[in-house]
Amino acid sequence: MVHSPGLEHNLLGDPADQPAAVYLPDAYRKEPQRRFPVLYFLHGYSDRTPRHVAGQMVASAMDRDIAAGVAQPMIVVLPNGINKYRGSFYANSATTGNWDDYVTRDVVGYIDAHYRTIPSPAARGIAGHSMGGYGALTLAFRHPGVFSAVYAMSPCCTDIVADFGPSNDAWVAVNRLKSPDEIPTALDQNHFFVAALGAIDAALAPDPHAGALGDPAFELDGKHLRTDPSAFSRIASNMPVNMVIPLLANIMQLRGIFIEYGAQDNFAHIPIGAQELSQKLSQAGVTHSLEVFQGDHGDHLEERVTNHLLPWMSRQLTTGK
Repeated sequence: MVHSPGLEHNLLGDPADQPAAVYLPDAYRKEPQRRFPVLYFLHGYSDRTPRHVAGQMVASAMDRDIAAGVAQPMIVVLPNGINKYRGSFYANSATTGNWDDYVTRDVVGYIDAHYRTIPSPAARGIAGHSMGGYGALTLAFRHPGVFSAVYAMSPCCTDIVADFGPSNDAWVAVNRLKSPDEIPTALDQNHFFVAALGAIDAALAPDPHAGALGDPAFELDGKHLRTDPSAFSRIASNMPVNMVIPLLANIMQLRGIFIEYGAQDNFAHIPIGAQELSQKLSQAGVTHSLEVFQGDHGDHLEERVTNHLLPWMSRQLTTGK
């Protein structure tokens, strides 16, 4: 468990002590004087997979890659990002708590204090899938003094487009949320977008006076939706596409940026947003990689981790030798 002062007194009542799974390569035991680079991996929205189970998948992939000589031994850390709303979006919020601080300050600080890490951004990478891909991008863009490389797998929420935009009828239901309890209920009733959009509103446009503790980007005007300029601006400013120019000096410090998505992704905004982000990075002169694979949002995850993420990240990070 890692304690986070920034999660104390959040309005959802989530604990300030949060779990994280830690993978240690075999070399950690065999070479007691050696220090190791660290990869932080962030999970997706509503991912109920226990961190230790997800850690076992990563551990198997890491063991195979080390044995094959395609990745150096690395410590891998899987922090929790699930809150009452089933997703924190790894953002600092006045209502749901400071999850950015939890990852970038508290978890990183704990790992450096308790394990033989190389305590340098050159030896730290961050990656994630879906909401975790969004979190990996935003945390890397904001904190190049913590992480030097980012790998985003099918990142959600890079821009407010397609099914993340006002054409999605879920925004109507989001406007009718009256209490925090209704967001997990919506997810349990298979109203995924109602829950996810309500959660991201509370994360990126927090409002302690709103029924679900966040202001929707689109509000009801009679029977129709119209843009709420203030809420839209607050949420949009936290989309990676719109962070490139304001945070360009930060982004230029990163050693590597890799973005990937499935050509048949179930969420229409993900391919569009990833392409927009790549275009914005290219226009700003930022070297990066964009790769499209055949599959949907959840396809080939372990394969991509094993054959793409881990070898790529290993090449970016300072070696422990």
